[in-house]
Amino acid sequence: MSNQNMWEARYRDKVGHTPDGVSPHPMVLQEAQAMLERKRHNDGVSEPLNALDLGSGAGRHALALAGLGVTVTAVDFAASAHELVQRDAAAQGLADRIRPVVADVSSWQPTDREVFDILVASYLHIDLSVLVNSADLLAPGGRLVWIAHAPDSPHGPPPEVVRDTLADFRTRLASLNPHEFRVLRLEEYQLSSEFLDIVVILERLPVGQAHTAY
Repeated sequence: MSNQNMWEARYRDKVGHTPDGVSPHPMVLQEAQAMLERKRHNDGVSEPLNALDLGSGAGRHALALAGLGVTVTAVDFAASAHELVQRDAAAQGLADRIRPVVADVSSWQPTDREVFDILVASYLHIDLSVLVNSADLLAPGGRLVWIAHAPDSPHGPPPEVVRDTLADFRTRLASLNPHEFRVLRLEEYQLSSEFLDIVVILERLPVGQAHTAY
């Protein structure tokens, strides 16, 4: 069974099931709320924030962001996952804020050069080149929140799935242009006794802002 078929079956046969829980990750909420506050402080609430949820699954982050008033593009290759997202979004009155896209996140690109204020990738264990490439989808001042299971996390993917180390992330992130991007956070984060995460928070520098090393 292919990876895509496995996830299709998981979402189809276990409605609402996601292996990493149903609550949004606190780092995602923290960054979204901070960005909303900055926007209110800088220029009011004239336009909603635009978010991208890569590997959106059953939609815990897409739904949470939409609930904050953020417009979300949710990308996942499992159509059955999008059915769950649309069902819950409709029940919560959020259907007009979430755009589902059935696609493989490793190759998907937005149309019309669309950029995003917030980019989320939660427990998406794929080649880290996707992390580097997705940084180009950030608007100036936008932030990427990438969360992965650390190698020593008790809970995580099966053994055949590679878990990248902090050193792996650091090496990949070093390839980004330091005059354009800034790593705000790169560390292990103890979410619970079962979850030891690696958290990356990356910012695309606002136009004219000097780089500060991390």
